[in-house]
Amino acid sequence: MTQHRLVSLRLPDNVIDALDRAARMQGRSPADVVRALLEAALSAAPLPERMRGGSLALVLAALGAARGWLDLQTRLRMAGFVLRLSEAGVLTLNSWPANRALMPIEALGTSLPALCIRFRAPFPGAVPARATSTRPTGKVA
Repeated sequence: MTQHRLVSLRLPDNVIDALDRAARMQGRSPADVVRALLEAALSAAPLPERMRGGSLALVLAALGAARGWLDLQTRLRMAGFVLRLSEAGVLTLNSWPANRALMPIEALGTSLPALCIRFRAPFPGAVPARATSTRPTGKVA
């Protein structure tokens, strides 16, 4: 399970207003938008030291050879990695067993939708978004 820490940021009013507008347009919370922006910005960083050389080749080989989600996760774990789905819906490659996020899967040339289509199944453990509904109380007004 991913651990979270509370962080405070001092931002100018115009940035907060833009964040609120972006969140409303996307139907997400401002915190989700900030998390997604930070993940995208950090994914643009150079490959982590661990991903240089042979490790990157092992991950790409696992992605190419896997026949399903379980097969992919098994192959990745043998190489010291694992896939995790963030709360923002971003599929990331994490170190294993430390479970530290390294990069979004898009940085490796694929995507969550592409893998779902290829494996003909959603990512295991992914909870589909549900519209919130009100339950009838049984009382008649």
